[in-house]
Amino acid sequence: MTTPIDTLTAAGMDPKAAEVYLVLINNGEQSVPQILEHTELSRASVYDVLPELLARGYVSYRKDGREAFYKPEHPNKLFDLLEQKKRDTSLLEEEMKETIRSLTGSFNLAIHKPGVRYFEGESGIREALFDTLTATSEIRTFINLATISNFSKKLNEDYVAERVKQKKEKRILFVNDTDNKKIFLSYHPEVTHSRLLPEKLRPFAANMQIYDNKIGLFTIRNEHAIAIIFEDEQIAEMLRNIFDYTWELSSTRDSFSNVI
Repeated sequence: MTTPIDTLTAAGMDPKAAEVYLVLINNGEQSVPQILEHTELSRASVYDVLPELLARGYVSYRKDGREAFYKPEHPNKLFDLLEQKKRDTSLLEEEMKETIRSLTGSFNLAIHKPGVRYFEGESGIREALFDTLTATSEIRTFINLATISNFSKKLNEDYVAERVKQKKEKRILFVNDTDNKKIFLSYHPEVTHSRLLPEKLRPFAANMQIYDNKIGLFTIRNEHAIAIIFEDEQIAEMLRNIFDYTWELSSTRDSFSNVI
C-alpha cells in the first residue's frame, strides 16, 4: 500500500523533507527538539530540510525568544508539487525528443545509410503525417490534397488543427486540377503559403513532405495507404532545392481569383 511519504517522494519532494513535513502535519507546531522526538533523522538533517520546506511554502515558523517553532501549511499547498512535476516532465520530454533527433542523426551516419520507417493503413498514415510536426524549420509539401481528404477528411482536419495550434509554417505546391483548385484558394493562409503547380505537370496521387533532414512519401489509393519516412541530409537538401525552384514557376492565389 502506498504511504503518504511514498506519494510525496514520487511527486518530487526530498524524502527527508517529506518525513519532517509529515511529522508537523501529524503533530502540529513543533520546535526542532520536538521534531526529533518523532523521527530517526539526525538534527543536522532536520536543519538541512527546513529551509527547503520554508522556501516552498509548505511550512511557516515563528520565534519565541531564541527558539523557533515550525508549523505546517494546509496540504492543498502540495498541489504545487504536481505542477512542478508536470513542468519538469514536459521539459524532459522536449529534451528527450531533441536527444533522440540528435542520436538518430549520429546513428544513421555511423551505419552509413539513411534511417527508414514504413507505415501502413490509416493509423500509420496518421503517425507519419504528424511526424512532420516535429519539424524545427519550414515544411515543404508537394500534394494532391484531394486524395487525403477523400481517404480521411477527419485525419486532415485533425492534422491541420494541430499544425495551426503549433504555428508550424508550411509551403504547399498543389496538384493543378479542379478538386485541388477548390481547396487551394482557401487553405489555411494563416500558417500556409500555397501555390498551384504548373499545368503542364501531369496530376499525381502521391504526396511528399520535406522537413528538416526528413522526407515523407505518401501514397493513398482507396484502402491501399502507405507512407515511408527516410532521413538523409543530402537527399533532403536536393529535394528542397527542387521544391524552391518549382515554387518560383508556380501560380499564386492572386493569379487564380476565378479558377473555378
